[in-house]
Amino acid sequence: MALSHALTTAASLRDCLAREVERARGEREHLKKLDAPALFAGAQTRAEFNETAARLQSELASDLSQVARERGLSQVTLETLAGFAPSEAAALSRACAEIRSLAAALAEIDRLNRAIAERSLACVESYLHALSLAPQAYDRRGLNLSGLRVQSTQSLRA
Repeated sequence: MALSHALTTAASLRDCLAREVERARGEREHLKKLDAPALFAGAQTRAEFNETAARLQSELASDLSQVARERGLSQVTLETLAGFAPSEAAALSRACAEIRSLAAALAEIDRLNRAIAERSLACVESYLHALSLAPQAYDRRGLNLSGLRVQSTQSLRA
């Protein structure tokens, strides 16, 4: 009973990861457009995904611990599962392989999205810096004007 529930839980985790991978791929467009509401909604969705994934991982570990208790095993491995339930062990092995693959894909997508976000932030910071009225040079008397935050332009002539 616990092994079939573990298979169902592993499939749920795999499906959850697959949905998050697809959502994360679409996040690039929001980053490129600097669509703040969509980015905040995506962050909320990611937080919900993290909670769901953590719950499913805990549930899967609990199910496998239950299998170990039922069979009197000190630890559960795919090899020991294959000894008494070969088809379920093969299905669990496939599900775990798919989970590892999706987790790696999500990590790569997150890395790319972070790089895009960092570039977007650099562009916004440069734009805001260009709009600020802080001088970037010295005046004719050698006063460094870059440290001054001038709100309007003024003539230094006396």
